[in-house]
Amino acid sequence: MRSWTAVLDALFFSIPLFPRLLIILFVMLLMVAISRGCHFLTWGGALTALILGFTVMYIGGISGIVLLLFFFLSSSVISKLVKRTYLVEKKSSERDMMQVMANGLPAAFSLVLFRLTPYPAAFLAAFAAALAEAEADTLSGEIGRLSHRDPVSIVSLTRVPKGLSGGITVLGLVAGALSSLLVAMLFMGTFGCDFSSFMAVTSAGFLGSVFDSLLGATLQVQYRRKDGSLTERGEENGERNERARGVRWIDNDMVNLLSGLFAAAISSSLVMLI
Repeated sequence: MRSWTAVLDALFFSIPLFPRLLIILFVMLLMVAISRGCHFLTWGGALTALILGFTVMYIGGISGIVLLLFFFLSSSVISKLVKRTYLVEKKSSERDMMQVMANGLPAAFSLVLFRLTPYPAAFLAAFAAALAEAEADTLSGEIGRLSHRDPVSIVSLTRVPKGLSGGITVLGLVAGALSSLLVAMLFMGTFGCDFSSFMAVTSAGFLGSVFDSLLGATLQVQYRRKDGSLTERGEENGERNERARGVRWIDNDMVNLLSGLFAAAISSSLVMLI
């Protein structure tokens, strides 16, 4: 299937290397400047996004950067809108260096493997699946906050506070499934993948977001305040909170990174098997 960005990709990759690198740098600096102006990124997040975006556009061309920017802009806008309304336990709506790396590194790494391995279709699908997982995880969490009922733990099915990792809602699961489907549709529209790759990306993206919730309810570190409530912050107002459960080094960013890698692995495996 011929993609709607195929002509642009052909023109882009026909440009000599040095001016092409300058174009990529200009585009990424422009995107980073806009993101900083909209308070989507911290300075550390901006630098990390510049490096990851440069890698994606250099390897994936116009199609790759369109897919990456769709995830970043849509998730950032929705996160900012929701966090203006609700008190959130996690980090601010500005993505820092670790957040950008956790969400973008699995996708960029998959594109590198797309160029270096003899399985380009599998790792191209892995690139899209990593972004689909990040989109599904972000939107399921943010839109899930709009649910009138508190989420339930994916493990114990007991009620947990909104914003605490490991909690799921019906609204959030539906949002996650639809957002993964949307990224897969964009993947088909840009890279022109076949139907089997489309289904692999859709399913892997959603399963990755469920895996994220599972890690959040089991291995992710959580702390207990003096009043007994749970939080994901180890320190608040200059006071350290007591670790309640989980592995100390597995925080929300690490869970996001592992979930992205999980989705990429599932998608590439499915494409290879099919």
